[in-house]
Amino acid sequence: MQKQICSALLLAAGIIMTTVTACKKDDDKATTDPNVTLATEALRSQQLVTSSFGIALRGADKADGLVNPTIEDRCGSITVTPAAPDAFPKVITVDFGSGCTDTDGKFKSGKVTFTIGKIWESGSEIILQYDNYQEDGAQLSGKFTFQNQSTQNAGVFNLLAENVQAADANGYTLTYDAVQTFTQTAGHPTWWDWADDVYSITGTINSVLTNGETVEWAIQTPLVKANNCYWVSAGTGILNINGLDFAVDYGDGNCDNKATVTVNGQTYQITL
Repeated sequence: MQKQICSALLLAAGIIMTTVTACKKDDDKATTDPNVTLATEALRSQQLVTSSFGIALRGADKADGLVNPTIEDRCGSITVTPAAPDAFPKVITVDFGSGCTDTDGKFKSGKVTFTIGKIWESGSEIILQYDNYQEDGAQLSGKFTFQNQSTQNAGVFNLLAENVQAADANGYTLTYDAVQTFTQTAGHPTWWDWADDVYSITGTINSVLTNGETVEWAIQTPLVKANNCYWVSAGTGILNINGLDFAVDYGDGNCDNKATVTVNGQTYQITL
């Protein structure tokens, strides 16, 4: 049970760690409404919270001694201190050095650090912080706290993001706070197989965009994030930007980086 909760909580922590491409990606060419461009930028905050389990997957495997070959193929190095399995708290550092291209195609540099207690105990926490961490030229700073509220039947983790900031070389910035809950909906019995784990995500995010636009994001239908997909594959929410509502739909479960936004009676496909 200890190993199961350890792996699961670190997996959940990894959700927030890797998509700092975050501040800007190419919008779909068909999109011309400037409000839709703002909505695409605003949804980076959710992608930052949910996009990749890779770093924490490696940390979990190193921490509990179970090595998955697909995890070992990823770039960067991991250190766990203290190394003794029964010694807590632990500090897990994922170090990408001066930079390397990871298996998700993103160029990463700098470090990400977890501080974890006896995470199989209810109420225990993981605190995640960045140390000069960049991804595809965008830099992250801020703090994430995960609290274990798991049961015998499912992993349940509360996330608090505090003053998380992302900035890229093009001048796009994103600052946000988030309160979300990740509930494991598949893969709990096969705790040794990360690939079959699926999480349901609920909660809210409050953001400020590059030009001071204020954003409120509220999930309506729980988002679906599978470990074997880099993207949210289903779920809906309402995005409010300076008082204007956008209905967001992540689709029907296909693993892709697409979503739709509906505003002023028009529906647009966007690329996350």
